[in-house]
Amino acid sequence: MNKKLIPLLTLLLMSLITLSCKNYYYLKHTPPKVDQDEGRATHHLKFSNENMQLVTYGDYQINTVNKKYIFFTTRNIDQILTSNFKKKFSEQFLFMYTNMSVYNNLLGFYYAGSSLDEVMKSYDNKPDIDLTNGILYTYNSGAFNVVDIYKKCDGGVIRFINLNNPDENDPQNKKFHREVNKVFFELNADLWDKSTVDFQ
Repeated sequence: MNKKLIPLLTLLLMSLITLSCKNYYYLKHTPPKVDQDEGRATHHLKFSNENMQLVTYGDYQINTVNKKYIFFTTRNIDQILTSNFKKKFSEQFLFMYTNMSVYNNLLGFYYAGSSLDEVMKSYDNKPDIDLTNGILYTYNSGAFNVVDIYKKCDGGVIRFINLNNPDENDPQNKKFHREVNKVFFELNADLWDKSTVDFQ
């Protein structure tokens, strides 16, 4: 074999291995600090050089993997990440799930240098909710109902992707949407410029 080809073949093999191992629920850099308080948890999230607190109910799991409650495949998330806002994310900073099968798989991505205007131009329709410093879209992607929430931050935009369990009996996604509403707009109302949001 030509000795000049060996480094190229090695690089190609390593790329294939990396791609085949890619997933969105193993995060070695997921922040480990969680403050528990009366059935709620405060997660100290880090992205780029910024910090943010996100409050969830105590049944949201972080830094663990239980595939019983993980509803998506890598292909599902790849499709969501390239279907509307196609810009490549700078980093993933969050993966959580609830240990109740009806509710939520939650992922967080950071887009350095992006703006909410740039995000809105990439969607065919207006946001379902305009939060002034954020926007919310709902749509279907394959079998999933997706609640896509973007928030402006100092260095760009962060994106929270909420996914339902498509195998659960939840007509019109009411239980799923109620869960997203409670987590993002009741427990974390201070994240938004609008004081009240009624997302159904």
